[in-house]
Amino acid sequence: MGIVDSTFAQKLFQMHRVDRTGINKKPEMASVCLICGSVHIDADPGDSRRLVCRNCGFAFYRYPCPSCGCAIDSRDPTNSRGPDCRERRCICGSCGCTKKPSD
Repeated sequence: MGIVDSTFAQKLFQMHRVDRTGINKKPEMASVCLICGSVHIDADPGDSRRLVCRNCGFAFYRYPCPSCGCAIDSRDPTNSRGPDCRERRCICGSCGCTKKPSD
């Protein structure tokens, strides 16, 4: 994950703090905490899809969709949870799980 400089990170933080729609399409957002604005983001050693802010401890998920490859970001409202499996759903409609929808 690429690191963004603090000035650019603050601009991103200000732009997306309130309206998070579309951050899944911005790769640089993987390096910015939307709680405290920090660029000190690390991958969780126990879960490769989970990122954690070293400053405030906020954790979020960001990973490629297994179907189309677009980024799924748990902070983006367009990546809602699937109704049955509760996995994040990509903008392509896939959640990537193998669970069948309930009847």
